[in-house]
Amino acid sequence: MIKVAHISTGLETGGAEVQLMRLIAAMDHDEFEMMVISMDRDTYLADRIRELGIPVHSLCLRKQPFALWKGFQLLRQFNPDVIHGTMYQGGVFGTLCRRFLPKQPHVIWTVHEPLEHYDEEPLRKRLQLRLWGKMSGSPECLMYVSHLNMEQHLAYGFNNQKALVIPNGVDTSRFGPAKEKGLAIRESLGIPENCIVIGKTARYHRQKNHVGFLRSAAILAEKYDHVRFMLVGTNVDENNSTLTDLIGELGLDGKVYMLGNREDIPEIVNAYDIATLTSLGEAFPLTLGEAMVSAVPCVATDVGDNAYIIADTGYVVPVDDDQAMAESWEKIVVLSEDERKALGQKARQRCLDNFTLEQQVKQHEDLYRTLHRINDRTGALSGAVS
Repeated sequence: MIKVAHISTGLETGGAEVQLMRLIAAMDHDEFEMMVISMDRDTYLADRIRELGIPVHSLCLRKQPFALWKGFQLLRQFNPDVIHGTMYQGGVFGTLCRRFLPKQPHVIWTVHEPLEHYDEEPLRKRLQLRLWGKMSGSPECLMYVSHLNMEQHLAYGFNNQKALVIPNGVDTSRFGPAKEKGLAIRESLGIPENCIVIGKTARYHRQKNHVGFLRSAAILAEKYDHVRFMLVGTNVDENNSTLTDLIGELGLDGKVYMLGNREDIPEIVNAYDIATLTSLGEAFPLTLGEAMVSAVPCVATDVGDNAYIIADTGYVVPVDDDQAMAESWEKIVVLSEDERKALGQKARQRCLDNFTLEQQVKQHEDLYRTLHRINDRTGALSGAVS
């Protein structure tokens, strides 16, 4: 068996972490033996991975001074053939440990972080990113989830000579058209049958720009009384006073449904007539693919690979342009039901052709096999992507 140690900066319920869980679940467990090290605290997502039969070790780095030593000992005990770091710190830690491990395993860094507004981050984080850039020639492979993200990291000194892009993939066994389940969600919320629902699936974070979503919603709601708005994600609920206050100020009371963190996302996405992202920055947002494969047309800001993902199956608008977002929503709102369905089917086919979990898993498994076979590390990437 090929032994793969996944090291993640954390296991919160963000896109990168959830996708790691889905990747692990879908891989061939008869060929690949896996373990996970989280450098942060134990979480619900860690328990979900344990349910797959994969050991997860949470180092609680912020609270335990000897956590890194513990992580190193775990790696020595597991003795992996490949170390795969998710997000910067996971990859860096794997690189530092590698030469002291029995097999001196090959190392992959997966880079998810978008850099559109990184110049606004604290100086410490910007200097840290420069340091990661200086170390980026060490792993056998830099894996990016978007083409734009790969280009952005060049400005921070990242060595992309051994880089490749493997986009996130949608689990088509979980996501797909299921309108009857979507209707049940709408009925449970008391949404009238004739309403058009515009939905956004994203945790509460400044970069996700929920405020911009609500401002655009207010613009559209002034023209169309039958449009409703649904927000789903961690800390996006009635306890979020920033959002609830803004809903009141914008006159959106009774038109916005905030559902918080939910497990039934495949059903909820089918309650949308339009899926949207108003983000200020992204890399490869999986929520777009999940909506598209469910035959829901999308409108998103022009960040990360959004334009590449959506192509001609929806609309892409400038960042932080509330009016443009509302106008693009309107273009789909005014379509007939048959026209919206046709646009949704076009989106579904694009996702099936390009962005499935099955495709992503195959690319990862092929890369692990190639790295396992290669003894001469200098040829690792050329063999991995051939």
